[in-house]
Amino acid sequence: MNDLSIKQNSKDFLSLLKLQRYKYNIVSKVATINFILSVIIPIFISFIGFLPLSKVFVLFINLIGAICTIICLWLSYKIKNLKDEAAQIQYLFDVNLFGMKTNPFITNLQLTELLSIAQKSKIEKLCGLENWYSIKNTLHKNDAIYSCQKQNIRWDKNLRKIYLTSVLVLCSISLFIILSIGILTNTTFNILWSYIFLLLPIIVYGATFIFTSIDNLNEQNKLNSIFNKYDTHKNLTLRQLEALEEKIYFYRKELIKIPNWFFKLFKKSMQEEAEDYAQVESEQYLKNNKK
Repeated sequence: MNDLSIKQNSKDFLSLLKLQRYKYNIVSKVATINFILSVIIPIFISFIGFLPLSKVFVLFINLIGAICTIICLWLSYKIKNLKDEAAQIQYLFDVNLFGMKTNPFITNLQLTELLSIAQKSKIEKLCGLENWYSIKNTLHKNDAIYSCQKQNIRWDKNLRKIYLTSVLVLCSISLFIILSIGILTNTTFNILWSYIFLLLPIIVYGATFIFTSIDNLNEQNKLNSIFNKYDTHKNLTLRQLEALEEKIYFYRKELIKIPNWFFKLFKKSMQEEAEDYAQVESEQYLKNNKK
């Protein structure tokens, strides 16, 4: 009763997904650099405390922490803009796939221009983006659209919790290592203000990550409330689905990017779960229509 599963694998739609993936790959690389500057380098610098260095040189090395903090804040701003661009591309993918009207207040990106950019070899060679949504063709079109929208929230919910926990544990271990080295080394190195500079990038990185994650979870809960409300409705209109799509865009553009290598560890099980859920939804839909 719908052709979304076939339509999403057409050339133009796959090109949009490739461009979106390319943008998110850049986000992943910038985020990795951010992590190295914010966490790895401060840990590395802290081990200098075991060496017989002069007070001036040690203080100079620790001031690198301040520089790392400034760069960390700038990279966080860069990541935010890149995520917004990727979310706009995903929004255009969705509204065109679902046959919705594009909200000009969300994006002014031109589809033809994006498709042209996606033809570049470094973008075109990306693969593995077929069957983006798990869609059963037995569903009515609006029900299929609604099912796809729900997948945006369900898809990586558990994975995000695992990733959040992992990052917080790493940041905590980093703080512990630096403080421990400060206590074990001589008093020349153990200077309060220099350690504040050394710990600052880790604290800023961890705090930013925590607050962003909390915002992500709050927005996810709000969307879940809407989904729970809509689950009791029948015959959702396209206008209702368009309004929901806009909310999904604002949720999506603020999401913390999970690194590709971390995602790949769980990709197979997540895809299987999505397929199973789509099958259950389709069977439930057919069951309700028989009543």
